[in-house]
Formats: sequence, structure tokens, C-alpha cells
Amino acid sequence: MTRRAILFLLAICAALTAATTVMADFRHTRMGARPRALGSAYVSLSDDPNATLWNPAGLTRDNRLSLLATRAWMYSVPELAHDYLTVDIPSWHGLHFGASFVRLGIDDIYYEDVYHLAVAVEAPFIEGLSVGVTGKIFRLTAPGAEQYNDPSYNGGDTGFAADIGFLYDSGEAWTLGGVVYNLNEPYLQLLTTTTDPDPVYSQFALGGSYLFRDTLRLSCDLRSREGGWDNSAVHGGAEIWFFDAMALRAGLNAGLVTMGVGLQDVRWQTDISLETHKELGNVYLLSFTVRN
Repeated sequence: MTRRAILFLLAICAALTAATTVMADFRHTRMGARPRALGSAYVSLSDDPNATLWNPAGLTRDNRLSLLATRAWMYSVPELAHDYLTVDIPSWHGLHFGASFVRLGIDDIYYEDVYHLAVAVEAPFIEGLSVGVTGKIFRLTAPGAEQYNDPSYNGGDTGFAADIGFLYDSGEAWTLGGVVYNLNEPYLQLLTTTTDPDPVYSQFALGGSYLFRDTLRLSCDLRSREGGWDNSAVHGGAEIWFFDAMALRAGLNAGLVTMGVGLQDVRWQTDISLETHKELGNVYLLSFTVRN
């Protein structure tokens, strides 16, 4: 059996729990080295292009044209690619826009793609409050199934969803935020024989942050898993800046340790993060941002 055939079988095994049940659930769509280094406690911190994925309301906090690219190396599997590109557009008639693309997959074998378009606005009657909405397109494909002539492959599937969030900036040391992800919980399937497609689960998150002496920021999120508060996890993170040029970060992502470092100048920023996973191995992320 060729190496490519083996990779195809591994991808299908990861996507299926049985011959007729699709398990692609797009759990890895929220990218960015900075938020992941903070234990994914980013709902109330969103103030850069990552806001498009984490909390669209945060787009009002960054009024520069910014382009951010991220590459993730997952679980010591070199064939598994995870990439992310997002752009943050300055205010236009009071509206703030962001757009992004996320891909997880193995080249020419299996892909989970997500397209995002977000818009945010400052609330007119409550100073410091912003609200935002993100429209999302999920695209699930398995080119390897065509290559190996799987008669059940349906050519891929597409789903649509939306996120809605708010962010309140007190103007002092603390912020609050909340998001509902995948409001309509779309269902996707790869095989025509699928009898019970899996949903892209709805999630709910609430968080807050506090800034100590303009250098150390702590954040905490409570995030549901698989659509219910009865199955939730706490995420926490800390970020300390030195001379507004270098940051050290650490966090807990539902009990798993995360850490990272960031460097920035006026027009660029580089962020690196590490997530530890006991069973699967580590995830490394590298993000690079350019701004006008």
C-alpha cells in the first residue's frame, strides 16, 4: 500500500466512527498563536484580526488595516496542514469588517475549510459596548475518495452558520465579552450512506479580563462544549508586556498547559505558541501580522 493510500485511510478513519457516520466537527477553526497561547481565553480580549474568529465585536477595537497569517504544526504529523489567513479592515461609516479563511487537512486527501465574514459596530447608547456578527461557510471535501473511487462519496458538503458576540470595554482596567458560535448548528456529511450526520456544534462562551499596572493582563473564559452548559470548561491566560515590544504568555486550555511569546513593532507582530496534549502530542503555532 502506498504512503498516499495510507494517509487517505488515516484521514477517513479520523472523520468516521463507523462506515455511515461523519465526524468532521470543525473544532479547530479558532486559530491564532496569541489567543491559543492564552489558553483560548480570548472572548473579552479580542482586539486584533483574530477577533473575526474569536469574537467579532472585538473588531471595533482595532482600526488599522491588518493582515495576519498563521501556520499550525499538529501532533508531529507533518502531512497534516493547518493554515489561517485573516484581514481586518478599518472603519467604514462606523462599521468594522474582518474576513478570514481556515484550512485543516492533508493535501489532495481530506479538507475542512471555513470562510468567515464579520462585521461589528459600537453600540450607540452604551459607551464601550460593541456587538458583532460573523457569517461562516463550512466546506468538507475528501479528494482522496475520488482518487480511490469510493462509490459512497458525495463530492463534499457545504454548511452555513453564524456567530454573534458582544464586548464591553470599561475604559479602565477590565473588559467583558460573550459569544454564541454556530447559532444554527449545521450538519455535514461526506458519504451518501450516512444516516446520522454530525452537527457543527453550537458553543457559548463568556469571559472577562483585567489589566494590572498597564503590563499584566489576566483573562478567563467559561466555554461550553458540544452545545450545552452542562458540558463546559474553564480557560485562563496571562500576558505580560515588556516595553510594549515583547510579550510572554501562558494559560490553561481546559486543563492543558499553553505558553507563548510575542514580538512587535509599529507595523508588524510575530507570535509563537505551544499547546500540550497528553495523548496526541503538542501543537505549535506561528502567526505573523502586518499593519498599515
